[in-house]
Amino acid sequence: MKIAFFSGNMEHSGGTERVLSLIANGLSERGHGVMIFSLTGKGPTYYELSDDIKLYWIGSRTLKSDIISNLRKLSRIMKDEKPDFLIDVDIILGFYSVLLKVRFPKTHWISWEHFNYFAKFEINSGLRKLVRLIVSRFSECLVVLSDEDKGYYRDNMSLRCRLTRIYNPTPIEGKSADSINGTLKDDKAYIPKKNVLAIGGLIHRKGYDMLLKSWRAVEKKHPDWTLTIVGDGEEKENLNAEVERLGIKNVEFAGQVKDVGKYYRNADFFVLSSRNEGFAMVLLEAMGYGLPVVAFNCKAGVSEAVEDGVNGYLVQQGNIKALARKMDIMITDADKCRIMGRNSIEKVKRFSLGKILDEWEELLNSFPSSYLS
Repeated sequence: MKIAFFSGNMEHSGGTERVLSLIANGLSERGHGVMIFSLTGKGPTYYELSDDIKLYWIGSRTLKSDIISNLRKLSRIMKDEKPDFLIDVDIILGFYSVLLKVRFPKTHWISWEHFNYFAKFEINSGLRKLVRLIVSRFSECLVVLSDEDKGYYRDNMSLRCRLTRIYNPTPIEGKSADSINGTLKDDKAYIPKKNVLAIGGLIHRKGYDMLLKSWRAVEKKHPDWTLTIVGDGEEKENLNAEVERLGIKNVEFAGQVKDVGKYYRNADFFVLSSRNEGFAMVLLEAMGYGLPVVAFNCKAGVSEAVEDGVNGYLVQQGNIKALARKMDIMITDADKCRIMGRNSIEKVKRFSLGKILDEWEELLNSFPSSYLS
């Protein structure tokens, strides 16, 4: 099959681009013809792509700029490549894809949404609502990231397209507990690293303001523990100011890093304080590294990765005091923390890249042949 993924900007380092890179590389390795259209950006890509993947930089400055020239360039590529599938990687790109579908009716149009149904956007919110309606009427399939989110779409929209759920894959498939973290190998040899980890862009949606308020209570009780936050973004100055205002000392902002593995290996557990998520890759990554998780049970899909009391704790979204209590339990009950870490490694197997690629191939094979006929 020839598969064209349509992305916003492959220069970005976000979770959406990371998932796309994993899926595109995997399908290419399985023998499919894979190409990526990046609406904005000029390269290089942040995440490595296989040499077999064709990458087209459309060159737009923004989503809505240069609409006519963007459509002409996309149309020329589609005419030359004749892909069997055009897959939006973010539903808002359906703004273009619906017009391309009219021009190339043999190409199957799939929209792959990476934000949950209730996610709020300050930019292009009106356009996103309109495109969501267009996708629900005219695309052939809408792919969402969790069963929870699938229910929201089913219950709140009159969908004419097919609706399916495909999880994000874990990015560290094949690693065992022993190879990831030798301390799990021998309980008696375990020495706590006294470090709590959070990873993600420094943006309002990630809820780091709430995490810092929660950490103040934890730090008072455990002054020898450190909270490390990996990531960068527009809230950096505000968060540093919040650290000063709260009077907390043991918080490290590590910035954006390439090698996140060393941070996972140096942590005792992972904390997710998001206000909402699509399906957080960092959860799967943390679990793959043998870390238990303390997380707000936010929309959507967190409870499909974290089973409360088994591989971590789920906390009512926004309950800062409860988040602090669960972090305190992780710190004071090292035995339970280690057991939950082992459980994380077992539970993350259901999100292996191989299984997720199988689901994508099953979906694509369910469509009638187009240019292949």
